[in-house]
Amino acid sequence: MKNIRMNFICKLHAWRHFFLCALFLIAVSGCDNTLEEINRNPNNPEDIEPELLMVTIIRGTVNQMVDEGYNTGNIVAQFSAQIREPGTDRYVWGSFNTWSNGYTVLRDVMNLYHIADERGLNNYKGIALVMRALIFSRMTDAYGDLPYLEALKGKDDSPTYAPKYDTQQEIYAGLLKELEEANQLLSADGGAIRNDILYGNESFAGDPIKWKKLANSLKLRLLVRQSNKIDPSQQLAEILNNPAKYPIFESNADQATLKYTQSPNLFPVTGNRIGHWRDRRLSKTVSDWLNNTKDPRLKVLAMPTVDSQEAFAAGTGPLVWAGVRNGEEDKNLGSNIDDRVSALGEIFYKDLLVPVLAHGLVMTYAEVQFILAEAAAKGWITGNPETHYLAGIKSSVDFYRTVSGVNIEATEDFLKMPGVKFEAANALTLIGTQKWVSLFFHDMQAWHEWKRTGIPDIKPSIVNNNNNRIPVRFQYPAAQQETNRANYEEAVKRQGTDDINTRLWWQK
Repeated sequence: MKNIRMNFICKLHAWRHFFLCALFLIAVSGCDNTLEEINRNPNNPEDIEPELLMVTIIRGTVNQMVDEGYNTGNIVAQFSAQIREPGTDRYVWGSFNTWSNGYTVLRDVMNLYHIADERGLNNYKGIALVMRALIFSRMTDAYGDLPYLEALKGKDDSPTYAPKYDTQQEIYAGLLKELEEANQLLSADGGAIRNDILYGNESFAGDPIKWKKLANSLKLRLLVRQSNKIDPSQQLAEILNNPAKYPIFESNADQATLKYTQSPNLFPVTGNRIGHWRDRRLSKTVSDWLNNTKDPRLKVLAMPTVDSQEAFAAGTGPLVWAGVRNGEEDKNLGSNIDDRVSALGEIFYKDLLVPVLAHGLVMTYAEVQFILAEAAAKGWITGNPETHYLAGIKSSVDFYRTVSGVNIEATEDFLKMPGVKFEAANALTLIGTQKWVSLFFHDMQAWHEWKRTGIPDIKPSIVNNNNNRIPVRFQYPAAQQETNRANYEEAVKRQGTDDINTRLWWQK
C-alpha cells in the first residue's frame, strides 16, 4: 500500500509540473515582450533623458567647486585660515579629491554628449562641451598633465584602461576647440533646454544664449591663463570684434552662479557640523586689505568678531573685522581666538532649516571685466583698462549687495581709496588684486590666478611644512602609480617631480 501511495504522489507532482509549464508557455506565446517588461528595472531606465543628466552634472560640479573652495581654495589664496588642525594651512598636502571627483562627473558629461548627439539635440551637446571644458580646466590647473584624449574610454568597443597623460598645452588647445564647438552648437534653434538649474527661468527652461556667453567667457579665461606661453591677442580680438558670433557676459544677469535653496539644492557646506565651519576664520591677509581700503564687501564676506559685537552692544566700542594669520603658531591659537577673529559671512552658513544666501560661483561678470582690463593694460586688445577695472569692482559689489540684502555700494570715496584708485603706472597690480578679492570663495580660481601673476604678494603660512613655499599644484593620486604606472612615470619625467612645488606649463 505504501508503494502504491508513493507512486500516486509522484505522478501527481509530475502532472502538476507539466500543467504549470504549459501555462507558462501559453503566457509567453500569447504576450509579446512580457518577460522583457517583467525584467525591466523602473529605477534604472535604459532611455535617460538629457535634462536629468544635465542637472546631475551641474549640481555635482558646482558642489565640488564650493567644497574644494571651502576646504582648499580659500585657504591657499588666504581668504580664510584654519584655527584648529591646520594641516591644509601648513601645506600638509596630498592629491585631494579634485581628480576622482572630476573624472566621476565627466562620465556623466560624456553620456550627455552621446545621448544628445544621437538625438540631434545640439543645445545639450553644447552644454556638455561647456561643462567638460570647465571640469578639465579645473583639473589640469590643479595637477598639470593628465589623461584627456584617452580618458573615459574604459567602456568603448576598443577600451583604454591605462590612458596616456596629455601635456597641459595639449589639453588647453583641446578645451579651446571644444568651447569653439559649443559656441557653434548653442542657439535658439538647438532644441529646448529643460530643468536648467543654472540658467533656467522660473519654470527652469534654459537659455542657450546664456550658455553661449558662458562658453566664450570661459574661453577668455583660458586664453589669458595660458598667456605666459601663448600670445592671446589674435583669439581675443576674434571674440571681442564679433559679439554677434561670440557673445560674452554683458552684466551680472549673464554670469553663471548656482542659486542654492533647500534640499536637494542645499549649499554643500551647510551639511558640515558647526564646529567644522567655525574652524575656518577670516585670513589676516584679506582682512587687512579690506579694512585698509574700507572695502564695503567686508560686511558681507565676514562677521564682526564676537568680542566687538559684545562691546558694540554695550556701547563701549565699534564693530571690528579681524583675521588670523595663515598657519598661525600653536601658542597663539588658544580657545579665546574664537572670539577675537572673524568667522566667514552669514551668507555662507546657516541652520539646516534656513537656506544660505550664497551662490555657487562658476564664472562671474566681474571676472570677465578684470580679464578685459588686464588685456587692455597689456595691449592685447584696444580699450580703456580703467573702464573695465571699475566695472569689475562695481559688479562684484553689486552682486554681494543683491545676494545678501546688505546695503553696500562701490562709492566714489571707496573707488578713490589708495590701493583702489586706478593708476596706469600700477595698473596690473591693481587689476590683479581686485580680481583676487572678487574670487573670494570661488573654487580655486584665486590660487590659479596668483600662480600665474604673483598678485597679490601673498606670503607663505607662518608655520608650514613646505620650506616656506606656497604650493602650486596637487600631487597625483597614489593609485595612479599602481593602475597606470607607465603613463604616470612618463608624465612625471616630462613635467617634473610629482610634488606640490612643480610648476605648471602655463607658469613656467
